[in-house]
Amino acid sequence: MSHIIVLGGGPAGYVAASHAAAHGARVTLVDPKPLGGTCLNQGCVPTKVLVESCGLLEKIKRAESFGLQFSGSVAGNWAAINRRSASIIEMLGQGIERLMEDREVTLLRGYGELVDAHCVRVNDQVVRADHILICTGSTPQADPQFDIDGATIGTSDDLLAWESLPRSMLIVGSGIIACEFAFVLDSLGVDVTVLASGPRLMSHADKDISSVLQREMRKRGIKVQLNCRIQSLTHTEEGVSAYADDKIVGAAERALVAVGRRANTAGIGLEAAGIRTNEWREICVDDVLRTNVPHIYAAGDVNGRSGLAHAASAQAKLAIDHMLRREFSLLDDGAIPVAVFTNPEIGWVGRTEHAAVGDGLSVEIGKFDLRGLGRAHALDEISGMAKVVVDKHSGELIGLHVIGPHASEIVHEGALVIQRNGKANELFRTVHAHPTISEGILEAVEDAIGQATHKPMNRQRSANALQLI
Repeated sequence: MSHIIVLGGGPAGYVAASHAAAHGARVTLVDPKPLGGTCLNQGCVPTKVLVESCGLLEKIKRAESFGLQFSGSVAGNWAAINRRSASIIEMLGQGIERLMEDREVTLLRGYGELVDAHCVRVNDQVVRADHILICTGSTPQADPQFDIDGATIGTSDDLLAWESLPRSMLIVGSGIIACEFAFVLDSLGVDVTVLASGPRLMSHADKDISSVLQREMRKRGIKVQLNCRIQSLTHTEEGVSAYADDKIVGAAERALVAVGRRANTAGIGLEAAGIRTNEWREICVDDVLRTNVPHIYAAGDVNGRSGLAHAASAQAKLAIDHMLRREFSLLDDGAIPVAVFTNPEIGWVGRTEHAAVGDGLSVEIGKFDLRGLGRAHALDEISGMAKVVVDKHSGELIGLHVIGPHASEIVHEGALVIQRNGKANELFRTVHAHPTISEGILEAVEDAIGQATHKPMNRQRSANALQLI
């Protein structure tokens, strides 16, 4: 029986342990902290609890627009929301613990450090294994110029532990974490200013999606400063000041620094095992997540391929399957969907228009404004769009981008097509239920191939439609 040591109990680590044990391996899982990792304890889950509470709060405030009479006042209660979050985290964490018990996984509480290519030291014992999977995750980047103290200037981990919220907040960053917190804090009455170093929000998203997001932020009164590279954050009597180009560009009671995450590779013995890392100290892996040491693998944030929990879990299963010589399929990172829980939500999979054109592809673009959907009006959430990127020569769907209600849920039909190099006509020929938000995807595909139902027809596209259908 093969013995596998898994370092880290997050979305990569505990999934790997469960998968390996279910297929006959003896597994030792090492983690000093509650199982579930950052995702469960400081990331995906608690932030989504916040998002749902804020979404309900905003809907109650709009009760009259739904034809409902509402008397009395309603407000967010930060402490109560956090208590609910803690309860959910505890419940899910206990579920993971029971899963490990059911799989007969040996759980060692402590920090694991490689002492050579086969052995790991945990506390005062050394454990030997046939294979090792490193899933130590990542932590928020805390650059010295930001003077992070956790109380006035903090990371997302710090913010979730705060007992109260400030009246005003600077958010340094423009990625997923920064944008999600901007909407949450605004919903809870915080005066929010986003300081973005680049020319637009969420630079990895499609430009059209970024534009809608920025528009929605500004409609709500969230202040956005672009091309604002922060040199430093300084503590003041009133709170925090942000400096760029040697002048103050923002001030608030507190600041959230959300400028990315750093792989947790320090102090885990990579040098002792001879494992290579890149310039960012992320572990170098091949297509099956194997390091340069053949029996040692790395999955999740620690290898820098993706910062997504679901990608980490998929990587972990692939690594285990390869270790155990089971049948496996390589992962296509470009077919892994991204979900962003802003308001409105964002979901995308595949290439952006800009990336596709940059790669030299000729593309057809289809778009549909979600305000044309009955379901969007019923939800009173009409801001948003669906966009598809189609290879003009092959007809393949190479990108799907949605901003609007339920975007995180409906984007997966695009992932199903893209991961198998399928054509856009697969979505065109799929009957979509009415009235739903997913109809927006169908309408965008129809637009791309010149067969639009609910928008003016593009005659030139219509002439070329047969080759895409």
